[in-house]
Order: sequence, then C-alpha cells, then structure tokens
Amino acid sequence: MKKNNDLALFLVGLIMLAAGLYWFMSSITVTTGFYSFTFGGFRIGGLVVVPFIAGVSWVFAKPSSFVGKLVMVLGLVIIIASIIAGTTFYFRSKTLYEYLVMLVCMVGGFTLVMKVLLADRRTSHESLSDSDIQRFEQNKKDMEKLRRELDKMKK
Repeated sequence: MKKNNDLALFLVGLIMLAAGLYWFMSSITVTTGFYSFTFGGFRIGGLVVVPFIAGVSWVFAKPSSFVGKLVMVLGLVIIIASIIAGTTFYFRSKTLYEYLVMLVCMVGGFTLVMKVLLADRRTSHESLSDSDIQRFEQNKKDMEKLRRELDKMKK
C-alpha cells in the first residue's frame, strides 16, 4: 500500500485553495459610501459625524471627562457602522463551468489542506511489520510478568 506524501498533498491543496480564492475574489466588485439613515422622513446621511465631533470637542474642553471619551468612541463606531452598512458587493457574471471550477478549487484545496493538518499521526497496526508486532506482544507479556512479580513482592 502506497503512503501519501503529506507535504505534496498539503502544497497541492494550498495552491488549489489560493487559486480558487483569488479567482473568486477577483470576480467581486466592492463599493462603499456613507449609509444615509432615514429618521422620521428625513435623510440624515452626513449627520452621523455629529456625535464624533461633539465627543472630540468635549474631550478638548475637559480631557479627563469619561463621558466625552465615550461619546467620541460611540461617534466613531457609528461612522464605521454606517460605512459598513453602505458596502455593496457585486458579483460579475461567470459561466456555470467557471463557478464549478472555482468551487472545486476552493473546496478541494481546503479539504486537502485540512486532511493533512488534521491527520491522525499515530502508528496503526497495518503499517507495522510482523517482527514489530511480535516484539510488541513479547514486551506486553514481559510487562505483565513484571507486574505480577511486583504484586507478589508487595504482599
């Protein structure tokens, strides 16, 4: 029985995974911008920076104020959340064949990499030679004999 070369399997899987991910990600266009909230019928897109500006002003006026720092951090979180909420992903059209090749590369490569990384490295009985098995059995018998002798000595 031929033993798998783990390094070659890992490298092939890594190359397949990298190629599939690169091909997949190169077919996606990402656009972003400020997300404009609607509140009571009014669009408040640019107003998301007001809490941040107020927090910065508060920190400059009273540097030791915890509330000012909290307002500034919350304003920054609101700005980041509005940018993330305004992010849009566009997937360029591809043929079914191209999608399937991308998926086979990504999933197959990931599976090969995980197969090597999560492999059970313990020696199995099938890979041992007959003399190794006989030696193991003899050592097992010798250990059992020593254990019985120790038990006799304790009594």
